[in-house]
Amino acid sequence: MRIRITLSPHHYPAAVPLNHFPLAAFIYETVASVAPELASYLHDEGLSPGGQEDKRFKFFVFSLPELPPYYFQGEQRWFEQGVMRWQISSPLPEFIEALVTGLGAQDRVRIGSTQFTVAGIEIMPAPRFTERMRFMALSPLTVATTTQAADGRRIKHYLRANEEEFGPLVVANLLEKYRALFGREPDHSCLSFSFDQDYIQRAGGVESKKVSRLIQYKGTRIKCYQVPFIVVGNPELIHLGWECGFGSANSQGFGMAGV
Repeated sequence: MRIRITLSPHHYPAAVPLNHFPLAAFIYETVASVAPELASYLHDEGLSPGGQEDKRFKFFVFSLPELPPYYFQGEQRWFEQGVMRWQISSPLPEFIEALVTGLGAQDRVRIGSTQFTVAGIEIMPAPRFTERMRFMALSPLTVATTTQAADGRRIKHYLRANEEEFGPLVVANLLEKYRALFGREPDHSCLSFSFDQDYIQRAGGVESKKVSRLIQYKGTRIKCYQVPFIVVGNPELIHLGWECGFGSANSQGFGMAGV
């Protein structure tokens, strides 16, 4: 289930942080105001695929904020009129229900340094899922591999969009989410993921500023890509990706897809 909330600032100019962490923290805090055990469980534990306790999924994703014309100042986007619209999605109905109830119970909400009034909440209809779909990235996509250094430290490597492993890792990640959520294998696991290469070339290449992003999250710089992409295969898996995000770090604001 996916919702889009409309937030009206109490004062202008209003600011929205570039760092995704205040946005994720706001979601957890809102859910916790109604369902503290659910928020704590997802934040501290999450669901894991069978036998893979080192992999945990929070099962929600959010878009970048949709803002009127804005300008950058410091680590924030500032705007002087209009409202902020923001999409949040999860395959867990209880999560969305708690989020909506928590939003409705508050006269004012705060994200970063700005106070807002919740001016509207709408349920976003799901598209018709087919075996081939083209999506736009409502928040940038990222995938990572983890290796262990000689001293035991775990080192995370964020892949570039033109690395061969990027697409297969997105697919493997989605299959793990399916196992964690449903406790079984999908009926058909055939799926492929690829970025729209024509778009990348028109935008100036894989490292252009229109394609590549470097976003801070709690002090970590995450390499990610704001690029349309194509998925081909099992519509059930594609539906799950639409609900909980494609790629890694969905609950940190990465991988939300829009048709």
